[in-house]
Amino acid sequence: MSQRAMIWILWLALVACLPLPYFMIESGRVPAAQLFLFAAVTTPLAITDPGFTTRFVAALFIVQSLLYGTLLCLLARTAARRVRRSRRALFTGIALALLAAVAMLNVYRAPLSHGP
Repeated sequence: MSQRAMIWILWLALVACLPLPYFMIESGRVPAAQLFLFAAVTTPLAITDPGFTTRFVAALFIVQSLLYGTLLCLLARTAARRVRRSRRALFTGIALALLAAVAMLNVYRAPLSHGP
């Protein structure tokens, strides 16, 4: 497996499965993909609605999305660089299995809800 493929696979798996804390009106733990979705939904609202609250919420989602996307990319790059070429596929498979197991646990707490 090439280093580039490993980086992309790990990054996508981390974005989809790793529960990350977010800070908004209410805090919780969601995958970065959900934060990306919230940022994509609130950005047009911030443009069309000139209110402070809408822009503030959109800015928080956008900043957190960019921050977590960058940090997860750096984590995937670091892992890909440290693992020997012959062990990349094995490491990636183990990482994917662990992230899939985490995704099946009750670790997510979605925004503005009282349950996972």
